Amino acid sequence: MLKLFIQSSKTDQYRDGAWIVVASSRKATCPVAMMNRYLDRAGLSCDSPSFCQLSKTKCGYKTRCKGLSYSRLRELVLEAFKDIVPDISAIGTHSLRSGGATAAVNAGVPDRLFKRHGRWASEAAKDGYVQDSLTSRLSVSKALGI
Repeated sequence: MLKLFIQSSKTDQYRDGAWIVVASSRKATCPVAMMNRYLDRAGLSCDSPSFCQLSKTKCGYKTRCKGLSYSRLRELVLEAFKDIVPDISAIGTHSLRSGGATAAVNAGVPDRLFKRHGRWASEAAKDGYVQDSLTSRLSVSKALGI
């Protein structure tokens, strides 16, 4: 598993941080394995920021232990998805948050767990990120026998 400590965020009501845990899946897309490879290649220690700025040197790149800015993160997200998403201007970093929340709900993850994992402060805030699948929406009328 992977444990990430989020030191502070605007959704942290008590300003005491939060631990996020991610299970290893042993698949090619496993985020735990990807993070381990990244940390090894970047030469980062466990107590440095997970994502650092890189400075070009004569011998390659050197990490600068200063956190990644939001604007640079957004550039990286857009670059990663530009060949997959038809209208790249329609997505941003919150698209990943919304997609993750929607996938969790549609996979049957209990609300309380994915609310905690996503660090949502309230039910209303969490619900704003979820797009219910057609199957789950149709299940309401099926359950009522309509």
